[in-house]
Amino acid sequence: MSKENWEIQFIKPCRFLNEEHRLLTPEYTYQSIAKGRMVQINLDNCSIQRMEELTEDATVRDVEAVGLLPLYEILQNGMISLTCIGINEMPDWRVKNAEIAYERFCRKFWPGHKNDKEATRRKYDPESKERKVKFAELSEGARSVYGIAYVAILQIQNIHHNYSSITPEKRFEIYLHSMIGLLNIVSGFELEIAKWAFWELNMQEINQLTPTIKERRRDIRENFAKVKNTISKCQEFAFDAAMDLHWLSGANFSEDFGHDIEINGTRLKLDNWIGTNDHKLYRISRCIHSTYYENSTMKRLAITREKELSSNLYWRNVDEISKEILSYRYHKGYSVDNKLLIKIDMAVTHIEKKLVEKFSAVI
Repeated sequence: MSKENWEIQFIKPCRFLNEEHRLLTPEYTYQSIAKGRMVQINLDNCSIQRMEELTEDATVRDVEAVGLLPLYEILQNGMISLTCIGINEMPDWRVKNAEIAYERFCRKFWPGHKNDKEATRRKYDPESKERKVKFAELSEGARSVYGIAYVAILQIQNIHHNYSSITPEKRFEIYLHSMIGLLNIVSGFELEIAKWAFWELNMQEINQLTPTIKERRRDIRENFAKVKNTISKCQEFAFDAAMDLHWLSGANFSEDFGHDIEINGTRLKLDNWIGTNDHKLYRISRCIHSTYYENSTMKRLAITREKELSSNLYWRNVDEISKEILSYRYHKGYSVDNKLLIKIDMAVTHIEKKLVEKFSAVI
């Protein structure tokens, strides 16, 4: 694998509308501090797994070999905060080794660092034999956090299996109306994913796409829309995809909530970034990302729409469908829903039942 597709990448999930992909450099970290902000890199599951490959005797050359050299260089030359949030994606039996690997990496390759006195640690059962995280067994808080994305990805699977005979545009329309009916929430990022998920092309049409669009289609389908054929595989895939989406949205929510950190007696607002070795997610984030609007990171989504897509009948139709429905919802106004977790749990039960029925009928 080339170095370009191996090394850790840093994602800024929210940036200004016409801003190019923001680069994380040591200079940027010091400029942030001068503005009263501390860069925080939140490591995902992929990058923590790379740390698990490093032993106590590991050298900087070993760090480079597992694709973590850019992180090492930022730690040596910049001023940042670092979290291993990706551990939340792991089943309990993997957490202990992951934490040991993360702490060993910091001790060996980030000398002089200090633990945040307000840091929290994940609770886990080291004796657990569950090999995969199951959404239904998560705490109420975790189901609330990951639930919207989990329902969205699960529903994409359901529509692929149960509505395969109708047009792609109709499948997208069913997705949009069903998310409104199930949760009364439409997330912009998941809505854009659904447009790519239901776009049907034959091999000749795929080969005629520009390399950039072909790659984006492949990346999105691989991370968020790959069709699975058993209920357990649908659940596992939906949870993994929901976690990917959480890395992006969670960083944005943190900034909206004004989270901060104390450094030598001074409180600095967090400037959140994602550190990942998942290059598909990195490329997707360059084409689909949140943008600042009304002092919030979560109210607007910036998307890439090349002329090739804008002139395509499918894309004109799904963009018009979503624009019309979302515009109506915007002008109608939104209300606070105090029963969101109940709706999430009911939606999961409903969709999983539909998938089980489909798979049982096929058997």
